[in-house]
Amino acid sequence: MLLGIRIQNFGLFKDDCIGALLSDIRKAPEQSSLAISAGVDVAHPLNGIEALIGRNHTGKSMFFSFLSFVQGAVIKGPAAASTESGRDGFSNLLGDKEQPFIATLCFKFYDAQVKDTTYVQYRLVIGANMHGKPHFDEEVLTLWRKGMDEPKDILSFKKGVGYVLLQGEKMDGEMNDPQTSALHAYGALKQFYFTSCTYKEIMRWFFVNFRKDQTIQIPENMAPGGHKHLNSEGSNARNVLSYLKQEKPGQYKMVMSRLTEAIPGLRDKDEQAVLKHFKKPDMLALYLLLLSDPSPRPLLLIESPDEGLYHDMLDVLANEMREYSIQNPGCQIFFTTHNPYILENLSPSEIWVFSRGDKTWDESVEIKCAGSIPIVTELYKQGVGLGAIWYAGHFDN
Repeated sequence: MLLGIRIQNFGLFKDDCIGALLSDIRKAPEQSSLAISAGVDVAHPLNGIEALIGRNHTGKSMFFSFLSFVQGAVIKGPAAASTESGRDGFSNLLGDKEQPFIATLCFKFYDAQVKDTTYVQYRLVIGANMHGKPHFDEEVLTLWRKGMDEPKDILSFKKGVGYVLLQGEKMDGEMNDPQTSALHAYGALKQFYFTSCTYKEIMRWFFVNFRKDQTIQIPENMAPGGHKHLNSEGSNARNVLSYLKQEKPGQYKMVMSRLTEAIPGLRDKDEQAVLKHFKKPDMLALYLLLLSDPSPRPLLLIESPDEGLYHDMLDVLANEMREYSIQNPGCQIFFTTHNPYILENLSPSEIWVFSRGDKTWDESVEIKCAGSIPIVTELYKQGVGLGAIWYAGHFDN
């Protein structure tokens, strides 16, 4: 799972962090309430659920775009990633066109072989040639676990030349194409265990694009029959239910029972009544089906999941997201919201506040964990809900 992210030179983000990086993990500071009360910044590793809040145009959607670009660059190459999902070329993604794009991602894996937690940090640098075409400048994968004196690089490539470790021995390598990620190349081979773990984690991030204001269109190229997983638009929901009914009947019964229990007005209704909720874009039904996936994604990224939901449905969704994170340790949900009610079952360390300066619209983003805001943590300890704390304006000060 992701513990921390650093973004350098991407849109509004000049040099911003969310969560805890390897340097923070190694320091292992005691994140005491005394330190927070004194105004001392402490690192808050990312949790199973994270809410991103803030005013419009403060970078929440851009944060998701950043992660989408990283995923696309690793899988397809930076040139392809720079023009998909509505992006207008690599140079237009950069805040400073004279500097490279840099991403740093810190992951935590449980190593069953040594029965210990292993931390892996991936650093990715993408530059451009004289014609503006992006390429991989540098990729470094660094491993550390408690008891090690220093972290060690298990993959290190610069300008397409470098090495990867296999059973402690260096294997030199050279990429044929500057568009090919070394993490992709070696991560596809299971003998490079933690390289493979990191690649699979990034590859399976899932960006949810359910929309209330659009009818579900069946894509022309969609394969008929059963589908194992929902697509990003949710347009294949009935195919997924068909697959579960045919291939995993026990799971299908569990999902149908869960839907009838969770969706207001459906209790004691038959199967056909449930299926009607998938003929139109019923947001809650789609989210519940997504959260019932028997092979859950490591990271779900959802923009405004509360959109179009009545308050009782919002409570159901919040509880189901919490249950998902408990039942699937290592899996995460990041979501944006402008609705204070969905924060009521979260803790301050699960909320990240995005803000920008008031003086000029060009000012960069500031990202702060609500768990580092003294008044928020004190009010939360006294039993005040985070939605009420937000509504009172304490996140904005």
